[in-house]
Amino acid sequence: MTALVLIESGQWVLAYVEHFGPYPGEGDLREALERLDHGGSGWDCLYRPQQQFEVFLVERVMPKTFLADGRRHYRNLVIATASSAGELLALRDKLFAIGFAADRAIQEETARRMADFKRKTRAAALAKVHAALPHIFGRSG
Repeated sequence: MTALVLIESGQWVLAYVEHFGPYPGEGDLREALERLDHGGSGWDCLYRPQQQFEVFLVERVMPKTFLADGRRHYRNLVIATASSAGELLALRDKLFAIGFAADRAIQEETARRMADFKRKTRAAALAKVHAALPHIFGRSG
């Protein structure tokens, strides 16, 4: 398990939303962060960075949790600290965008490489549709 990020009262922290990061006592922060190589960390329901990450001003720090916004949050969800919320919002957006950029590049390259095959396969399928319905499309040949 990864060591907890050191945090202090009065600091700003960037943390996973509880159900999208490592679970308390399970998993590893590194494993969760490595999933950022996929858009939304592989979660199909995540489209905006604030859905996956939260920024808090720490009020109090306990051994396994911290207090922010009057609620307790697990410390193992914290991935970074800073003196301002703006720094962490920029980091949040940057981290979240990495996987989507990778996904987009993969999709574009896949589409480029598959374009000729796709065109030929669709043409062959269309020919079969026409052949199966000569009363509508006429007879070929």
